[in-house]
Amino acid sequence: MLTFNNLSGLIKFNILEKHPEVLNFVTTRQTPSGSGTMFNIGYSGGSDQETLDCRKELAQSLGLKAENFVFQQQVHKDNVKIVTQEDCGKGFLSRDTAIKATDILVTKERNICLVTRSADCVPVLLYSPDSKSAAAIHSGREGTYLGVAAKAAKTLAENFGAKIENMIACIGPAIGFECYEVDTDCAEKFTNNPRFSHETYAYKSGKVFLDLKSMIYNDLITLGLKPENIEKSDICTKCSNNRFFSARMKDNQRFCAGIMIKNQR
Repeated sequence: MLTFNNLSGLIKFNILEKHPEVLNFVTTRQTPSGSGTMFNIGYSGGSDQETLDCRKELAQSLGLKAENFVFQQQVHKDNVKIVTQEDCGKGFLSRDTAIKATDILVTKERNICLVTRSADCVPVLLYSPDSKSAAAIHSGREGTYLGVAAKAAKTLAENFGAKIENMIACIGPAIGFECYEVDTDCAEKFTNNPRFSHETYAYKSGKVFLDLKSMIYNDLITLGLKPENIEKSDICTKCSNNRFFSARMKDNQRFCAGIMIKNQR
């Protein structure tokens, strides 16, 4: 379960809080101090200046600077970017400078905060304690079908020597099973694919309901992650629209999840 501090607009994953070398967070509608209802991290649903002000407030609350962050231009595909110091600050001040056409950010570098934005899609964070590498993944319907979380884990293993069996995964707030309905044509590739178990979708009144979080969880388990190393949020962004932005509730704004490996002193 996520740690939810009512005095703060930021929440954190318990499993990552056990690793002091890792900074992790998920934003909400509220500011980090717990005020307001429009803490928008995406350059949409408001003015660019409002978004920039929110990002600066987020950075200040975390003790970071603009150059510590890396944002991506998410496109619902499975493209991977290995982030280095040359990428520091990309996408923070302007959407035009974000990493192009990418939904998976991975790094082994210190003090680089990888960010994924969401408003119903599933934010996923990965951390490898043995290789000290991390990933931030945007897993919407298409990304989940493509297996982006598992691909990110494989990337950490192949590029940084991360051990899959020791890897930690955090599946963040997103639209829940009972709220994520799609038409049968849209769902067909899931329901006809044996990779997705019958427990991850349901038929009701001519619609199909998809459980994206469980699909991601199952992909990671199949890859070799241990159940005790996966933390899956039970927060539905549509049901919790008072705390999170939700595209299904017509929000254009975005919350975000981030992960950073800190310098060891």
